[in-house]
Amino acid sequence: MTYLTITRIDGHPEQLLAGYQQTADVMDGVGRDHNLIAHLAAATDDGLTIINVWPSREHSEQAAGDSRRLAVVAGHQLRLDQIRKEHHEVDRLVLFGAASPGSGFEARAVAVDS
Repeated sequence: MTYLTITRIDGHPEQLLAGYQQTADVMDGVGRDHNLIAHLAAATDDGLTIINVWPSREHSEQAAGDSRRLAVVAGHQLRLDQIRKEHHEVDRLVLFGAASPGSGFEARAVAVDS
């Protein structure tokens, strides 16, 4: 079943976003290697929110234990009280492809009902 993870990190949004951007390539590799479906990150008034959609809970857990991810997280030196996580099984996922000229995507919707 498709699986959603939401991580909220409290702190200075600009500093958190800068740190996120510095390690994005490594984390993108972790996501790619564990079949991540979608990844979103947004600076918020309170810090940084990261949303991931995985093919299953098992994929999420395997990525969470990946040594590359663990090294990146340790390098950010975040306090435990800064981090709030949520995990949910997804009931429905709809992905829309971009249709702008030259984008390489076709316009379509993909729905996955779990």
